Amino acid sequence: MKLTYGLVSSLLFACSASAPPDPGTSGPTVQTSCAESDQNAFGVCYPTADIGTGARSSFGSNGTPGQRIANFAFTGYQAVDTSLVQSGSPSAVHLARFYNPSLDAIPNLIGGVPVKLIHLTVAAVWCGPCNEETDFISGGNWTGTNPAGVSFAKELAPLGVIFVQALSDGPVVGTGATLTDLDAWIHHHQSDFTELLDPNVENLGVFFDGASVPFNMNIDARSMEILSSETGFDTTMDDTIEKQVLPWIDSHPAKQ
Repeated sequence: MKLTYGLVSSLLFACSASAPPDPGTSGPTVQTSCAESDQNAFGVCYPTADIGTGARSSFGSNGTPGQRIANFAFTGYQAVDTSLVQSGSPSAVHLARFYNPSLDAIPNLIGGVPVKLIHLTVAAVWCGPCNEETDFISGGNWTGTNPAGVSFAKELAPLGVIFVQALSDGPVVGTGATLTDLDAWIHHHQSDFTELLDPNVENLGVFFDGASVPFNMNIDARSMEILSSETGFDTTMDDTIEKQVLPWIDSHPAKQ
């Protein structure tokens, strides 16, 4: 089931063959010298070829490859393992931090498990499904819809999945989220994954209509290829990632 909010939504109402090649871990060819903000945790430069917004057409063997997401910069809180993100010391966070062409264990992320997949989501404070989705990612129950404490982040961390969320709007539709909004959001949802600000979707608005939140994207950490993107809260997101997206990564080479 997917729940999506549009512009007029409020917090109270929901809107609505042959064997595969060896997966390899080498990732794309990249430049050897770059700014620190364009380097991953191991000093490897972020790829610069085929940057864009297009997602892979399918997970089949004949699917058209997706483009790479740009190395966007945000302000927010970088999670350490799956501990609660503490408000108070926001910093600049670049997507390059999660780039992992060699499938190494990135220090301080998901317990030393190599990061394979980045699940990026965009939310707004005013959006009901965004609040529900965030509860299910973090294991919180701010909305009262997750009494069992389901936590996609904890469930999928041992498989190499990290969650990164960008908060676009505050409580008012079309009004960019502030650091105060983000701090409250983290507290309410007991977020234990990376939480960032993207006011008025200044970065990520190139991918979708900013009013159609939540927005979700799967990114191959080996190459930063956009594997899939869609709007709405899919309550079976964890199943899709585990049974479709990760097996594809495990059985296919990284985008070159």
